[in-house]
Amino acid sequence: MALSTKTIQDSINWAKRFNFNRNPVIGNSLEPALTSAELVAQAILSPPFEWWWNNQDLVFTCSPTPATATSTAAAVASGVLTVTATNTFGVGQAALVSAFAGNLSGLNGQIIRIESASSTQFTANVNVADNTDTVGTFTAATTQDYSVAIDNFSHIKHASVYDLDANNPKWWELKVQNNLALESSQARTMFIGPNYEDGNGNISFRLFPSPDLAYPISIQAQLAAPEVTSVNQTWAPLPDFMQYVYDWGFIAFMWLFADDPRAQYAEGKFKAALLGRAEGLTEEEKNIFLNNWEELKAGYLMKLQQGIQARAS
Repeated sequence: MALSTKTIQDSINWAKRFNFNRNPVIGNSLEPALTSAELVAQAILSPPFEWWWNNQDLVFTCSPTPATATSTAAAVASGVLTVTATNTFGVGQAALVSAFAGNLSGLNGQIIRIESASSTQFTANVNVADNTDTVGTFTAATTQDYSVAIDNFSHIKHASVYDLDANNPKWWELKVQNNLALESSQARTMFIGPNYEDGNGNISFRLFPSPDLAYPISIQAQLAAPEVTSVNQTWAPLPDFMQYVYDWGFIAFMWLFADDPRAQYAEGKFKAALLGRAEGLTEEEKNIFLNNWEELKAGYLMKLQQGIQARAS
């Protein structure tokens, strides 16, 4: 990760000198400074931009044999099934239920999605009455879903699968596709996409078709902008050498807030600096950013106007 030491407060102090010392941190909400900083960071870190200092490499190995677990105890409470069983399930994985002979036999034949999992227990949301049972069998529907821990996941930059063919072992690029179906037939996987997020930093990635061998998978994931909650936090993951980019974006919002005509000048400096720093963008991708920026600015101005009207009433 590139070095990031500049704080949002540093940008506030700089912007105030060019804004007649107007304070952009009003009351306990710390607005409009917090939202302005967050919008600038989101614009820089969102597609179509991809940065070497804002990614994370993820690696896992496929399993061609569906995981199976046998419960020693199972209970449903308020629609949540909790199963005690030694298992290797991942969050987001689909599993077929069978072999319950007692109170939870109504689950037999249903496919559940694993909501949380440890090596000895897992949970799933189900639509059956509260009850308990003992022995049941859970078999992964396919070998397509793999859970990986990653904070602030945004999107897949690129991904590869290593072909284990003894005669021609090599890395193959995977095509990223956001909607992939379940598939029973097995072969070397060709597609990958994010499939499920559990709210705790675990992302389930789906492969297609279902892998027939224990292929190593490598993903380079781009990270999303973190939530801005304090003016004392740094601009991380934006590095210090990007200060000339994000400070122009920040002061553009400060001048918009002050209804200062210089806002348009600052916008132009921000967009030029950002596009100049980005590498490998097509003309179409540049236009996507420019259009998105105009939409983002329009939303900011609408919120600003609503705030002014609320204060006047």
